[in-house]
Amino acid sequence: MYKYKKITINFITCIYILLSILEVILYLFAKNNLFGLIYIIINLFIIFLLVPISYNYNKYFSSARLSKLIITFLLIIFTSFILQIIILKNIGYVDASNLYIKKIFVIKNILKPIIDFIILIFILLEFKLDKLLIKNKKRDK
Repeated sequence: MYKYKKITINFITCIYILLSILEVILYLFAKNNLFGLIYIIINLFIIFLLVPISYNYNKYFSSARLSKLIITFLLIIFTSFILQIIILKNIGYVDASNLYIKKIFVIKNILKPIIDFIILIFILLEFKLDKLLIKNKKRDK
């Protein structure tokens, strides 16, 4: 089970990094916009959470790993669906944000939520593992 979980978290991290690099490239060739800048900064933070999780993944349960996964899950949901609404409603001027959003629509609204769903399953497996470990510790006493 450990081997499959490690492969899964490494795969998720690699795919997320590749998608984020593609978004940065699209941002660099688009007109400057506020949404793209904030979106890329949050994605960079998500990458900084995912890389240590995948690099330091071990067999044993870690509450730090679980909390980072939960934060990552929430941030991906936020950037995929809520950030757009917040930024576009509060900008007092018109910029190229809508064009950038249209360019990354498939990545932002389809591919990254699929990754987020896989992370959710991973979180549930980790949480279930934690419950089993606690139950076994109580039974051993």
